[in-house]
Amino acid sequence: MEVLTAIAQRRAIRAYTEEVVDRDTVGRLIEAAVQAPSAMDLEPWAFVTFEGKSRLREFSQKAKEELRRTGTDLSPEARRRLSDPSFDIFYGAPLLIVICATSAQSQAAEDCCLAGQNLMLAAHGAGLATCPIGFARQWLNLPEAKREIGIPEELVPVFPLILGHPSEHPPPRGRRRPTILWR
Repeated sequence: MEVLTAIAQRRAIRAYTEEVVDRDTVGRLIEAAVQAPSAMDLEPWAFVTFEGKSRLREFSQKAKEELRRTGTDLSPEARRRLSDPSFDIFYGAPLLIVICATSAQSQAAEDCCLAGQNLMLAAHGAGLATCPIGFARQWLNLPEAKREIGIPEELVPVFPLILGHPSEHPPPRGRRRPTILWR
């Protein structure tokens, strides 16, 4: 797939089939992710994967509880969704990949996001679907949550995303015109 086509067609998918993504494929996607640029070539990222819809549903409930407890800047729509017991922030996906910063240096989070974009584009090119899950970040960064689920304490969860086989294929939609200032 041509790069500009992949960029234009990739969408955040929120509906997944029951089919599991095999570990070799996940490994290839992570290899694509680490081709991202990083400041001073530090490559400050680690990838923590979690498999299983029931496990992710449990994580979803805990993340929702944390956001409801502490989320002061949530929109009314976000509050409504987070209060719905049937709302799964991971949308029934079979796999969660958490891209974590291995460094506290200021550029590490941005480098992790660049790796995340590479992973999402590579997944799209392979016919798979992804969606970044910002609702999970706050809970994933709690020391007690990290201990409970096995994220080493020195890692900083930056970019959680779900991965799976899509059960929907929304058409690409137009984007607003960017503001470009030539000086």
